[in-house]
Amino acid sequence: MRKSLLLAATAAASAMLVLAPTASAFAATHDVLTTVKVGGPNVKVKDVLRTGLKAKTVLVFASVSGTPISLKCTASTITGKVTANPAAPGTAVESLTGETVTGCKANTTLVKSVTVTATKLPYKATIRGVKGFPVTVIGPSATLKIVTTVIGTITCKYAAVKISGKASNAGSLISFSKQVFNRQAGSNGNCPTKGALTVTYGPVVDLSVKGHPHVFVN
Repeated sequence: MRKSLLLAATAAASAMLVLAPTASAFAATHDVLTTVKVGGPNVKVKDVLRTGLKAKTVLVFASVSGTPISLKCTASTITGKVTANPAAPGTAVESLTGETVTGCKANTTLVKSVTVTATKLPYKATIRGVKGFPVTVIGPSATLKIVTTVIGTITCKYAAVKISGKASNAGSLISFSKQVFNRQAGSNGNCPTKGALTVTYGPVVDLSVKGHPHVFVN
């Protein structure tokens, strides 16, 4: 009897050892980006994602040096296509194909209106499935048409090699703080030499899935 119990215990232990890797492998099937919740359905490559400004926030672009000029824009959207979404932890990649920025006003009465146009699209964006969920956008750039009351319309062109931000699963947000853009050739001499972008987008949603669920990082 004692021998039978020993054999049964050994068999049970062996079965657990065999099953353990299978359970572990099953638990590791979530990709960096999922919908609905953390650990939810994986976002598919070629899915189209979209986001706008977080509710009750504005996009701010402010001069870094020289005359303290800033723009506050009340609306902005970003659209992109997922090009890679490996298992977590890993790095998801998105091609940002569209960006709009509207409702912009300057902090001076010398500026009557501002029009912002994103240039040199698409941009490559990455989201890493590690602590802090770092986000990087490569090569963003924009042209600003500024109508002034003194010198008429001027053109300001800005670009950055890359900007860095972070994602948050609390609200499916992506935020950037004081990311510096440099003035480019073809700009009016009155344009600030550097400008800093601060903005929070969210929620990020998957337009390719019925109901447009929120997107989460794993």
